[in-house]
Amino acid sequence: MRWLVGVGLVIAMLAFGIGVYHAAGMLRGDHAAVHRPTEVTAAPLPGTLYVIQAGAIYRFQHGNFTQITPEDGWMQPTASPDGKQLVAVKRSTNFSDLYLLSAAGKQVAQLSHNSAPGPAEQNHWTFYPRFSPDGQTLFYDFDPKDLYGSYKLDLAIFASRMDPNTRAVDWTQPNDYTGGDVNPTPLKSGGLIYTKYSIDDSFQVHSQIWYQKRAGTDGQALTPPELGCEQPTLSADEKLLAMVCTRGSNVAAELDVATFDSATLTLGSPATLVSNQLIASPAFSPDGKMIAYLAPSSVGGQFQLWTVDSSGPASVRDITTDLGLDPTSAPAWMGA
Repeated sequence: MRWLVGVGLVIAMLAFGIGVYHAAGMLRGDHAAVHRPTEVTAAPLPGTLYVIQAGAIYRFQHGNFTQITPEDGWMQPTASPDGKQLVAVKRSTNFSDLYLLSAAGKQVAQLSHNSAPGPAEQNHWTFYPRFSPDGQTLFYDFDPKDLYGSYKLDLAIFASRMDPNTRAVDWTQPNDYTGGDVNPTPLKSGGLIYTKYSIDDSFQVHSQIWYQKRAGTDGQALTPPELGCEQPTLSADEKLLAMVCTRGSNVAAELDVATFDSATLTLGSPATLVSNQLIASPAFSPDGKMIAYLAPSSVGGQFQLWTVDSSGPASVRDITTDLGLDPTSAPAWMGA
């Protein structure tokens, strides 16, 4: 029986992966010319955004893009609360590392060293960095190796103080063979919201928005599995939570927003702001009035930058039309 369950899980993982790559392939098809961000102007937005295209970090201010790093595998930037520093992932062929950068893109320090001297399967991956609200701790995803098989890659969320002399703390225990726990969103209270994946008895993969009060606890679900919600992001006042919900679809999603009560750890009824797009990587504006997200303008198109009002009648705006932004890298939106 255990052997059959194992075979079923492998089949489920393959089916899930094929669906994801099929959808990604549709979206990344080249149906129009793709420009460098520095070659275009766009509708201005308040503050400063950092986005990724072709492995380079771009700063977006006053309707103009400035390239601040070379095209060298950069992805998933996050800004410190004071806006003076960034932490970003630099991805190589067989591993990825976290780097501390200045707001202008200059490398300050390498925060992880995941390239092993031996075989490639001994390397590690780090993804999805996010500063705590006080800027003193960095949360991120890391792949702790399975003692019985280095092929297993279920990401867990870790936290490290910005002081390099402290040890990392393992926060989550992912469900086996799901890919792991991702998208850490730390709270002012010290708790953590993130995306947790599970596989049910029918070998269907589900994503849920999850909460943990402290490291190593079981936590609790904030959304039901049938909604397929993931990629949570909180407004700065922690009163609104935005998320991407697929409701079982592999080719379309909706951007939902709900009120969040940090005292009772409950979400209000989600309101759908955008639907029928393959939406990715939402991020709140500093004042919480808008949400930026990435989505293609047409079927088979590249990912563009969009915004929508977070409350009231939805007002969707396509900020760019001919870029090819990285859908796995949420915009980092700062106030200045």
